[in-house]
Amino acid sequence: MEIITNAKRKIKKVFHVLNPFAGKGKASDIKDTIEETEDESVYMSKSTDDATEFIINALKENPDTCFTVYGGDGTVFRAVNALMNSGCADTASLKIVPVGSGNDFVRSFAGEKGDCLVDVMKFNDRYAINVVNVGFDCEVVRRATALKKKPLISGKMAYIFGVVGELVTKKPIDAVITLTYPDGSQEVIEEKILLAAICNGKWYGGGFQLAPDANTGDGLLEVEIVRNVSRSKFISLVGDYRKGTHIDTETGTVKDKFKDIVYYKKCVAVKIEGVCSVCADGEIFEESVVDVKVIPGALNYIID
Repeated sequence: MEIITNAKRKIKKVFHVLNPFAGKGKASDIKDTIEETEDESVYMSKSTDDATEFIINALKENPDTCFTVYGGDGTVFRAVNALMNSGCADTASLKIVPVGSGNDFVRSFAGEKGDCLVDVMKFNDRYAINVVNVGFDCEVVRRATALKKKPLISGKMAYIFGVVGELVTKKPIDAVITLTYPDGSQEVIEEKILLAAICNGKWYGGGFQLAPDANTGDGLLEVEIVRNVSRSKFISLVGDYRKGTHIDTETGTVKDKFKDIVYYKKCVAVKIEGVCSVCADGEIFEESVVDVKVIPGALNYIID
């Protein structure tokens, strides 16, 4: 990704927003290491929705605030929704310190530094910054969320155990998927599918490189739809899926052995009908229809 200086960003205030529940309490340990000044303050969230309310209220006083968020993907999800709903997304800034059990969005910027504008996905009446997915993956996340609460189980381990558990009760979806391309043309896919993932970032599931060709600032959604395959077929291919080697990044296409299994598209909008729930950046919502649109360059993101 090309890192560009964002001329809109004029930081007047910095809030370090810590989720004490993220990463089994890691964020709480960081609090005492942050030096507070007149322009930099620490805010320790008190509940799941507390940080969202805090960010919105802080932006009413100062729309040029930078929020350094300490947590995992769920914490980032709430911060992104707060920024987008505040009406100040074009002047506020977001920085992420990954201390959660899942830190997938920041992986897309490994080795990079600077300021950039990143795309945001709007799905129904909410926002996501990394991945929106339905079907098998959504149910894996549901299982992994419960497993992560257990001692000695990392976010990556919980996701892998979730995959194994979900394979036992594999339930395909009779989906109707409408893809909208940059030129305005549309394609409709009606098929029994195992899963569908709409990506802004490259990674999900605590280290699965689902979309190695994704660019968080190109105004496009990377869409992967996996047909309903047998358990044995899934197991034989999941290694490539995890490493990202199912996609040829030079051509931006699916490799030959996946062509009959995976639809891989670059779109600006996706509508999926026939689902029961949707997972967005690790947060699960009960929805029967998922309507996703990309908002190009919606957030000011600081990479440190």
